[in-house]
Amino acid sequence: MLVVGVLVRWRAEILIVSLVVTARIWLGHEVGPVVAWLIFGGVTVVIVVIPPSRRFVYGRFWCIVDRHRLRTCLRQARARTMNLDGALPFMLWARPTKTGERVWLWTRAGSSSGDIEEALEYIAPACFARDARLHKVRKLSTLFAVDVIRRDPLDKSTPLDSPLGKLGSLLGARVQENAEPITGATVTPLPVKEKKTERPAVVNGDDLSDYID
Repeated sequence: MLVVGVLVRWRAEILIVSLVVTARIWLGHEVGPVVAWLIFGGVTVVIVVIPPSRRFVYGRFWCIVDRHRLRTCLRQARARTMNLDGALPFMLWARPTKTGERVWLWTRAGSSSGDIEEALEYIAPACFARDARLHKVRKLSTLFAVDVIRRDPLDKSTPLDSPLGKLGSLLGARVQENAEPITGATVTPLPVKEKKTERPAVVNGDDLSDYID
């Protein structure tokens, strides 16, 4: 059981090393060791230079790091993250997102996602990230995910382009030159008439002004 757990945790590293060693041996037999190393160097340069491939490798790299760092953090955290048998949640898979990475977990009997939520303040520094959040699945309480936040797309020094502006430029909208700006209308206050002081109506010595509308 221990060997199976090690193979599951290190499956990505084992697969990458196996592919690299196999490709190196095969190329060495086909074109020679010097040309094989040149091919490996050229592939590495192409991956680094092309932005899509660089982002792909960069995102998968942090996914691998997050799985190992998250497991270490849950084991060392002061908050309770294991069940009474000392078993951690199953780490299913990790995927890159626009803000970082998302690691999916499956809780075992005797633990819940609330235990992991109490350890979020330890997860962020353990994964070298700025923040960590919990994503719950409403239909299944045993399945949840930890979102590792590394960047904020809205936190930029340059203003974001409006999609409406791009749509207007595609439709041929142009800002008219020498157009007068819209200003507020000038409001002239109306003169207030002063009320005339009326004399009280007195009949037989009685003031009837209160009874006259």
